[in-house]
Amino acid sequence: MTRLALPLQWGQNGLPAAPRRILLVQISAMGDQVQTLPAVSDIAARWPGIAIDWAVDARFADIPRLHPAVRRVFALPLKSAQQQRSIAGVRALWSVVSALRTEPYDLVWDPHSVLKSAMVSRLARSPLRVGYRAQDCGGEPLAARAYHLHFARPAGVHGTEGRRVFAQAVLDTDPTRPVDYAMDQRFPHMPAATATVFLAHGASKPEKLWPLEHWQQIAARLVEGGMQLQLTWGNAQERERAQAIIARLPGEAAHLLDRRSLLDMLPVIAQSSLVIGVDTGFTHLAAALRRPVVGLFVSTGPELFTPTSPDLARTLGGDGVTPSVDAAWQAAQQLHPELQCGAVVEAA
Repeated sequence: MTRLALPLQWGQNGLPAAPRRILLVQISAMGDQVQTLPAVSDIAARWPGIAIDWAVDARFADIPRLHPAVRRVFALPLKSAQQQRSIAGVRALWSVVSALRTEPYDLVWDPHSVLKSAMVSRLARSPLRVGYRAQDCGGEPLAARAYHLHFARPAGVHGTEGRRVFAQAVLDTDPTRPVDYAMDQRFPHMPAATATVFLAHGASKPEKLWPLEHWQQIAARLVEGGMQLQLTWGNAQERERAQAIIARLPGEAAHLLDRRSLLDMLPVIAQSSLVIGVDTGFTHLAAALRRPVVGLFVSTGPELFTPTSPDLARTLGGDGVTPSVDAAWQAAQQLHPELQCGAVVEAA
């Protein structure tokens, strides 16, 4: 492999004329899975008929399964194995790894490039593994040792575009194609009699959260503007916060949904007239589903969010700056002008 270098030239230096089978390793998290989908669309467009398999944490396996170009998803029960710390948990994990190892691949492509993804990449059967260089491996530089070739992460580029550029270097794709998450056609938006707003208030890290009183104020304004609200929750803390957000609203103005699976949440998001959310997977899913989105960034930067269409999104705050309620309200009005006119009925 010493003669190979990026960008790869398929059909030269011992590479087949076309990649036939590749393994994509993107283990977590929800937003990262979503951001990887357009690169998969690029690969499928460049190499029709290619077999694309995907190794992923079992908690997020439903996202790669949504892409029609993904042949097989290896759902690794990493979290459960870590929590159980039992022989049964290890066996369940190794069973998936063993199935993965039965497949020969022309290429293992790891756009995650941390230690856990590097281990999976290293265990796969392939003569060529490509990941990020050591300094770009998410603070885990040892991960780079698993790869034959290393890619320099573009500075200041959002995850979606960064993966597309990475795919171009590895698989000769075209990152200038229209962004295609390949899921919006499965979950089309159908206009409803009453416009609804989905509030994606939960996040994996507390520093990403928008203040509770801010949520309460924007919720009240939205209801006064004629919108109905929907919220969901993933744990007890999120449920308590969701209840507090809508506690002072009229009884029929907001609906706290039961805890649902990712697949059950996709139609809810797709049917929303507007989504307001922090830096969380549901916010990224809303962009992929081409819904109008107000992104509320607190600790992370707004550059981490790239919608399918810039016209459908407003990004606020970030890098330690908390968006104000007034800014969020103004962004909501820009994306849904009917809010300025009292009761809202969504146009067909």
